[in-house]
Formats: sequence, structure tokens, C-alpha cells
Amino acid sequence: MSNKKVIWLYPKLEKWMGGTRYVFECCKLLNKQFDLTVVCQKGDNLVLDKFDEEKIKYVNLQSLSFSDLKFWFFYRFTLSKDRKKLDDIITDDAIIISGMYPMNLLAVGYPNKHLQIIYEPFAFFYDDSFLKSFGFPAYFFFKIVKQFFSRADIKATQKSDAALVLSEFEANQVKRIYKKDSQVIYEGVDISFFYPRNTDAYEAKYKGYFPIMHSTGFDSFKGTDLLVNSLVKLKSIIPNYKLLITYTRENTEKLNNYKEYILHNNLVDNVEFVGLLPYEQLPILYSFAKFYIEVGKNRSMSLSNKEALACGTPVIRGNDSFEEITDGYNGILVNPDSVDDLVEAINIYQTDPGKYNKIKLNCVKSISDRFTWEAVTKKIVNNF
Repeated sequence: MSNKKVIWLYPKLEKWMGGTRYVFECCKLLNKQFDLTVVCQKGDNLVLDKFDEEKIKYVNLQSLSFSDLKFWFFYRFTLSKDRKKLDDIITDDAIIISGMYPMNLLAVGYPNKHLQIIYEPFAFFYDDSFLKSFGFPAYFFFKIVKQFFSRADIKATQKSDAALVLSEFEANQVKRIYKKDSQVIYEGVDISFFYPRNTDAYEAKYKGYFPIMHSTGFDSFKGTDLLVNSLVKLKSIIPNYKLLITYTRENTEKLNNYKEYILHNNLVDNVEFVGLLPYEQLPILYSFAKFYIEVGKNRSMSLSNKEALACGTPVIRGNDSFEEITDGYNGILVNPDSVDDLVEAINIYQTDPGKYNKIKLNCVKSISDRFTWEAVTKKIVNNF
């Protein structure tokens, strides 16, 4: 292991979601090469236990972060307190990696080399569709917050030594919002964990059903609204479908609205909200589904899409996902506003089984060729 020190700053390691897993998978590999420490403002014990298992050093500042209302009212105090703690962690020779506001602000306070990994421009400032999914009060609040704090976010990003992004789509977003060029490093999949699995248990449980899978964050990114709105028409074509929906965070109001719609339209037998599935079960469910569906907008990369592909499952995705999904090769791209497009894509299993099987054969290869954590980490290290 190299003596070079790497400090990775990330605001919240609370749920086993895309950003947290991105940090974890990269750090597993970086930890073998460098003296690595991960620093978070908030951390969930279930997540931090995973870091312990991999012997990845971490510091939980037990501070406030952007999802806490108090953070925005005690902004200067919080960052000042966090900065004092970081002074004892960051040495002169360390390379700093930051991911997501406000950690980029903390990073640029040091003369060290600073790489910022931008999953997307900070959604609470720049993504109206995302904000509207939380309701008007949150939308209005963050519109005000943006006026006070977004300039600091932009300046911090501009001062970073390198901006690394997950896709060409995000590179264009970063250029537009932050006025900064960036390098695409993608995101990866642990192909030693996500691969086609034995699905006998699911086959027995859902015997006679046509299984499809979706994961929702109850926001615009995943396209849950379009999928739910397509279910009545889908039933007229594939009466025995079973939609299995996972989620890692819950919006009770939206979840209840979906359930009410499903009940009203006699779809109870066709839809099951699985919720937070144990991580070890994910590859089995991916492998079981005939399609993984994520038809949201303005997000060209999705970790769950690639995990499904690694398990040999074709993905149906919104048509801005061409970097990840090649239409007709490893999945199907559809208009994210069209119920007809989505239903037609799902129905190719019946109307064109040859096409479906051809797509299925390409899924695993499309991941091993481009989207592994080894490839991602190598691109990060090349910037050291």
C-alpha cells in the first residue's frame, strides 16, 4: 500500500443508495492502494458497519447536513465546526476527494489537491423537477435557499483541481451550471456480486406471473409516475404481470397515492411494494425480473440499471440514457412521457421473443466492457 494519503469527504452515509454505494465501492479499491480516510457529516451505523467490515477508516463528524433544516439556519456555525475537526484529519500531503455540497466548500479551504466527483449538480439548487416532487413548501424553501448559498457551491466547484462526472450528460450540466470542464469516469458495478443468480425461490413464490422490477425514490428521476400510469393498459395486454417495486427511502404521501390508484384500478394482484430489500437479495430479484424499468428524465446514469444488466436483465429506460443503454442491444429506450412506448417495450417479450433473447444475451457483456469499479477507480487515481 502506498503511503500517499487520500481523504474522501461525503456529506451523508446514511442509506444504502447510489451515492453511498459509489463511495463505498471506490473506497474498497482505493483502500488497498492508499492511506484512505472517509469523512462524513452524518453516518448510519448499518452503513458504517460495511466500512468497518472492509477495514476502511472513517470519521463521522456527527454534524448537520443539507437534509437537516437546522443546517441552513446554522450554516456558518456548522461548517466552521466541521472545518476545525477536519484540520486534525487533513495533512499537507493528502489528496482530497469531495462529493456533493457542502463538502466541496470545506475542501477548497485547504491548499491540497482537490478532486470533486459530481454525481449531478446539487439537485436542491438546480433541479426543479426534483424539488417539486417534495411538494410546494420544500420547493419554495429551496428556491429561497438557492439565492443565498448556490454562489458558494459554484465557486467551490470552479476552484477544484478536477471535476469528475458520471456521464457526458452530466458533463454538459456541469459546464452549463458551474462553467467548468469535467472528465467522465462513469460508475461501476461489483460484478463479483451482481451476476445472474438462481431464482428458484422467486419462481416458486410468483409462479404463473410475468415479473418486472422497478426501484423508486419517489421523485422524477426514476419515472415511477409514468410506470404507474401505464399499469392499466399493461394489464389489458399482459394480465398476469407482477410489478415488484423496491425503495430505499419512503415518501408516505406518494406511496399512499400509488396504493390508492392501484386499489381503485383493481391492480392489487399485479403490484407489490417490496420496500427496502436486503442487499443480498438484490441480485436474485434482478435476475428473476424479465425487465428492469426506470423511465425517468434528466438522469443518464443509474446504478440500479447497471446492476440489473450485470444480472442479465434487459433494462427499459428513458431515451436520455443512451450512454448506458444502447437501444436494441442491452435494453430499450422509450419516450419518458409515453405510456404507449413503455407498454410496447414491455410487450416485446411476447411480440418479438427473438429480439428479447438477443438483448438479454448482451446485458452482462455491456457491463464488463465499460462499467466496473476497477475501471472507475483507475480513472480517479489517474487524476492524483
